[in-house]
Amino acid sequence: MTASQTDPRGRPTLLAATPSAERVGEWLRTLAILAGMITLLVGLFAAELIGRL
Repeated sequence: MTASQTDPRGRPTLLAATPSAERVGEWLRTLAILAGMITLLVGLFAAELIGRL
């Protein structure tokens, strides 16, 4: 492997482009929070529509 195929930390290029487990965990936590908020809003909207029947 040549120097051009590694990043400054010494990781191969493909691994350097792969996010770390900590970063993926942050993304999943953010997506879970957003999904929860959207679910809450849709639930409140549905309850409002049912309440108007």
